[in-house]
Formats: sequence, structure tokens, C-alpha cells
Amino acid sequence: MGGSLFILTSDDIASSVAQSDVFERPQSRFRSLAKRVAQGFFLFLFTLAFGEAFVRILCPQPVMPRYVTGTPWGVRGNIPYAHYWHYTPEVTIEYRINGQGLRADREFRTQKTAGTCRVAVFGDSLLMGYEVDLRDTFSTRLEEQLRDRGFAVEVLNFSVSGFGTAEMLRTYEAFARHFDPDFVLFSWHMTDLEDNVRSDLYKMRNGKLAIANDSYLPGVKTQDFLMRFALYRFVSDHSQLYALLRERTGRFTKGLVLQLHQERVTSKMAAAAADTPNEDEDDAIHAARVQVNRELSSAIVELAAREVATDGRAFYLVEIPIRESRTRFRSSVDVLSDATRSSVNIISPLETFTRVARPGVKLYYEQGEGHLTPYGVQLLTKEAAAVLERTSRLSACKIKIPDAPLPHSTSTARP
Repeated sequence: MGGSLFILTSDDIASSVAQSDVFERPQSRFRSLAKRVAQGFFLFLFTLAFGEAFVRILCPQPVMPRYVTGTPWGVRGNIPYAHYWHYTPEVTIEYRINGQGLRADREFRTQKTAGTCRVAVFGDSLLMGYEVDLRDTFSTRLEEQLRDRGFAVEVLNFSVSGFGTAEMLRTYEAFARHFDPDFVLFSWHMTDLEDNVRSDLYKMRNGKLAIANDSYLPGVKTQDFLMRFALYRFVSDHSQLYALLRERTGRFTKGLVLQLHQERVTSKMAAAAADTPNEDEDDAIHAARVQVNRELSSAIVELAAREVATDGRAFYLVEIPIRESRTRFRSSVDVLSDATRSSVNIISPLETFTRVARPGVKLYYEQGEGHLTPYGVQLLTKEAAAVLERTSRLSACKIKIPDAPLPHSTSTARP
């Protein structure tokens, strides 16, 4: 018909199909892999969203991110210029850190003004002021109360969440002493007993306190890396699921580290005590650990008091009572040795807390992390202000009000 007819054979068809598979098979595999990755990603996001909703509805968690980093003196410090929030079922709190790493709304000159007394406050989250506004923190209220009583005073808050006595001492030695404080206040809470063991900055050797390590920076490198990413900061600042996982992981890690340190130190003591008749091995181990912790913390407190005194300053230990219920509190300093308690000035609000306790009065928050309420801080501050006011050191900073001039007398002549 004027043209040739092209007929495909079965071999030609098979060859064409084979060539098509060569080009389409990699594309098909890629599409299949991409589909699976996308499905896995969306499943992961759904799981996170479901977990977040589950936690928020059934077991709400406080969201309390910790903005800490390393310092040149080897312990943790607040991230300078940090601005963040804490959310609990009871409060919403804003935090601002100044350029020196202190929770404050101003910077402090290293050299204080003549005639002004300075108080340096050291503590963990309790004295840093977790769960209270800046105006209600121990440092702010102490400064206000002393100023209201006629004293020229500045109170600097060097507290960092998670601090133990050992870290407070390192911060005083390397940083805070340069601000020339007249009074140095270290907080004391039951958590300090284990924090001082866990930090491993000091150890008891042959009955004497010795430096064990130059630094203690748990998780700081990981924190510094993650804080570079806005997504992590957003999750850390807002996710209750993340807050739950972080707190559970942190508690497990802290407990594990503490156990490892204590087992190294107390194994020989426990073995010796176990040889004592009528003494159970578990009781012997527990007793040995308590004794070691007590000796270590007592020695650190005494060292801090000596160093502060050597600098010509006054040292005070501020007790944070242990809350058993709204109406029952017990001492936290009782775990320290008798010699330590008798040689160190202690500011304790225990009697005041017990006196004002009522079922309807909350001195500690109960749905967050158990920090002091503004009323609890007020009582603690009042106790501290009363103690400091009685010192001759503070009287030197009394503001002198010039005498008012006598009114001029005018005589009126009789007409």
C-alpha cells in the first residue's frame, strides 16, 4: 500500500519492557522509600502530639526550663542575659538574668559605693527564686527590708538552680568575692547533702577535706549545643511531655551518679560495720552512707565559713526547713555535725514557719517543684533581716539623716 508494515515480535516487546524497568525501577524504589520516610515522620509527629495531649490532660507537668551553662571557674552558672518563663498549675513566672549571670534587673559594679553594705546570697533554685517573681525573691525582699530600716544595702543573688554547698563555695572563691560583700549567706536544704557528694568537688581523705576535682559541669556541653537551635528552645520552654521526660531522666541520672560515688566511698565502712553482731548489712550500708555524707557536707560548710572569715566578712547559713505537710516542718540543718552547727551562724525560720502554719496557709508550692511561696519567702526574709540588723557591721551602713534646721523665731512687737 505504498509503505512497509512494522510488526513487533514478542522478543521486541520483552526487550522494550526490560529497558523500561531499568529506568523506572530506581525511581519506583526512591518513591517507595520517600513514602515510607514521610509516613514514619508523620507517625512520629502524631505520637509526639498524642503524648503531649495525654500529659496535659491526664497528668499536667510544670514546665520549668533551666537556662544554665558552664563558667570559667568550673561549675554551672546562669546564662547571661537569658529571658524565659516557668509555667506550673499554680504560677506563671518570668525570669531575666543580667549580664553577670545574676537574677536581677540591673548590673552591679565590682566596686561598691562608699558607705554601702553588700550581701552576697548563694543557693539553689530556692534562693534563686523559682516560682516567684523577681520582686518576691529572697534577695529583693531582703534588700527592700534593710533599706526600709534605714540601711544602705545592695543584695546580690549568686544562686543557681541545682547548686550544692560545694558549688556555692567555688563560685564565692572565683567570682563573688570580687564584689566585696560584707555578708555572705549560703542556703542549706536537705538536697545539699547529696548534691555535695554528687558534684565530687571535695572528698574526705583521712578525716580531712581535700579537693577532688576542678570542675563539675553535668550535661553542660549537651545543653550548650542544643540551645543553639530555636526549635529546641521552643520545645524546652513549652512542652509538658519534654518536661516530664527531662525530669525523669535527670532524677535517674542523678541517682545513678550518687550511687556510684557512694558505693566507692562506703564499701569498706559497710563491710566493717557488717561484721558487727546484730547489724543487718543493708542497715550498715545506709548508716555508712549517711555518715560519709554528713562528714563531707559539714566539712564543706566549715571551710566556707573559714574562707569568708579570712576575707574579713560575716558568714551565715540560711536554713530552708523541710516541709512534711502544710502544718508540719522539720529542721534540715540537723543532719550537719554538732560541731558545725555550733561554729556557724545559722538563720532559721523553722520556729516562725511552725508558728504561722495553718491548713489554709501555703508556705511552699505544692503542684510545681515545691519552692517557697511569696509568703514563705517573706517569713524567711524577715528572719534574716532581723539577724543582720543586730550586727555592728551593718550599723556602719546606717543612712544618716541630717538634722532638720530649727525654724527661725520671729518676735512680734506689741502695738
